[in-house]
Amino acid sequence: ALAPPRGVWVWLYRSRMIGAVVLAILGTASARDHRIPIAPGVEMPLVNFGGVPGAPSNDTDILQSGGRGLDTALTYGDDTQIALGRAVKGAVASGIPREEIFVTTKIPCCPNTLGNWTAGTCTGKPTTPTADINEDIKLLGGNVDLLLLHWPCSTMDETVAAYAAMEDALAAGKTRAIGVSNFNSSELEELLQRVKVKPSVNQCDHSIGAHNDGHWPNIGADDATFHYCQGHGISYSAWSPLGGLIGLDVLKNPTVVQIAKAHGVSPAQIALRWLVQQSISVVTAAEKHEYISEDLDLFSFELTSQEMATLAAI
Repeated sequence: ALAPPRGVWVWLYRSRMIGAVVLAILGTASARDHRIPIAPGVEMPLVNFGGVPGAPSNDTDILQSGGRGLDTALTYGDDTQIALGRAVKGAVASGIPREEIFVTTKIPCCPNTLGNWTAGTCTGKPTTPTADINEDIKLLGGNVDLLLLHWPCSTMDETVAAYAAMEDALAAGKTRAIGVSNFNSSELEELLQRVKVKPSVNQCDHSIGAHNDGHWPNIGADDATFHYCQGHGISYSAWSPLGGLIGLDVLKNPTVVQIAKAHGVSPAQIALRWLVQQSISVVTAAEKHEYISEDLDLFSFELTSQEMATLAAI
């Protein structure tokens, strides 16, 4: 995700009446097996969890519940990075192979022109992309699986220079794959002409009700960017898959609620399933165990083609 003002993070968490929560535990353990190839020899979980200051995901519970994808960023703060690293180490100590766990992190691209979303992340920043990568890995306590450029810089020249540092990190074995976040189709088109390694992933805001061509096309949240990625072998990933960061309450949408009742699952599961059924990996957030279990159980049911189209039309 981007880095909006601190108070906005509360939208990451869904508010649901206890009676509306439907747990389907049977599919939880198998979530670790649902992955998509993003680079040679690298597969990414379709379900990932992110945590930020003030709204952390319970990384330890996620891993013990069968989740394997964890998402973070250098701009989320030292405490968030260190906590995720400790959760991974604890999981490995408990017997979960490190190769099963997939850690995604992001470094900022500075300077940038995204305004309030990235306010303060580049102000007075004396470091370089290479220094940011090394600091990120240090805080996390080890190499990562996917390294993203959190957003484009102010110019494409600056963006390419930052991306080149990630290419070097890939060559050095500090990450297994590299990619970008919040890039639109035009920016991707130019970037592809100027880099050695094609981005494996483009992570953008994308959800039911927030994906049409009029929705934030400047940061790649639109269908046009998704289709561009599909056509160029770039895996598309969705942050804010429940619409929370932009104040969109997908979970109370009558159509989503109706389809959820028909399948005997929760609205959140419908919203996430709509994405993963398109091979879009999701980065959601959950702290409570019942929500973690629910978010992992997306593969015990399937939406019909008509339901997919109906949800796309919202």
